[in-house]
Amino acid sequence: MKVCAITKKFPKEDTVNFLGFEKFENMAGDFIFLPARINFKALEADEFRGKKIVYYELEEPNRFFSKDQKFRRDDFGDDNFYKILSACPHTTEWLNKRQGNNKRTHVFVPFDEDNIPPVTEKIYDVIYVGGIHSSQMLNTVRTIKKFNHKYVSLSEALTYKLWRNTKIARKILSYLPKKKNRYITDQNITYREKLKLTSQSKITLVHTLLNANAKHVSNIQKTEGWRGNKAFACIPEKSLLNTIGNYLFQREYPVPQQKGRIFEAVFCRSLLLCQKDQFREIERYFTPDKEFVYYEEGCLEEKIKEILSDWPKYSAVIENAFRRAQSEYTTRNFVEKYLKNVG
Repeated sequence: MKVCAITKKFPKEDTVNFLGFEKFENMAGDFIFLPARINFKALEADEFRGKKIVYYELEEPNRFFSKDQKFRRDDFGDDNFYKILSACPHTTEWLNKRQGNNKRTHVFVPFDEDNIPPVTEKIYDVIYVGGIHSSQMLNTVRTIKKFNHKYVSLSEALTYKLWRNTKIARKILSYLPKKKNRYITDQNITYREKLKLTSQSKITLVHTLLNANAKHVSNIQKTEGWRGNKAFACIPEKSLLNTIGNYLFQREYPVPQQKGRIFEAVFCRSLLLCQKDQFREIERYFTPDKEFVYYEEGCLEEKIKEILSDWPKYSAVIENAFRRAQSEYTTRNFVEKYLKNVG
């Protein structure tokens, strides 16, 4: 296979730039592998004509949150690819059924073993890596501030604030002095610096959810057959009353999403502490209490205190998860399982 990452607007230190697929090009057959968000216009080049293209789709189900046709790839459908490896099991099932084929396969987010940081002293209680994309996550970040914590984010934007992110509001805010996000402890750090901080943290706080706001819901509902996607099970039916209520009351609806940071944390030997939700996507990869720990919404502070007060008890959970990840969730495992036998 030929790995061809024609990315578009991807940060240099983003996880997808460190998956290490290039090392395994000789392990698979004659096809082009695109392991990232791509510039679809580039696929019109001669080098792609008549080639089998396998696309690793990392933007599902969240691509349906957007009205940007390029991001949604409304004009570049699944029929342009020989095979699609999707991070979303629900979208995989939905589109395979709609299209009457098995072109899509649900896959995990791999981790390159070369990036495993050395075992190191735990100097932080808890770390969270990600954005503040919902009011719930803002409350979570406020909670971990009570501990010796790290909060790593690429963006200072409080993206959960619907009105603040309208075009008019962004235009007005662009003229005002920028305020530093008081929650972020580390920003614009390298991928390996992020892994080091994670390896130095006893607990890594994770979740497997997106939160769809009113704009997201509106775009989802414009997608043909959207109700058939189980990822959108919590999205209400489209109606004028629901639409007004979503905007007026700033409602947020949970949508499951696989997070690569879960696997990163496990390979860094940090305890996974995951918010429990109705989808329980993390259980596709790890076993509760044996390889990670749940916390209930509203009980995060108490759970962190409970773990820290009996920290040695959780060393077996960390090692169980690490051993499983080594045997199942590396980039080599990914190539062996999903790419080696592609025709």
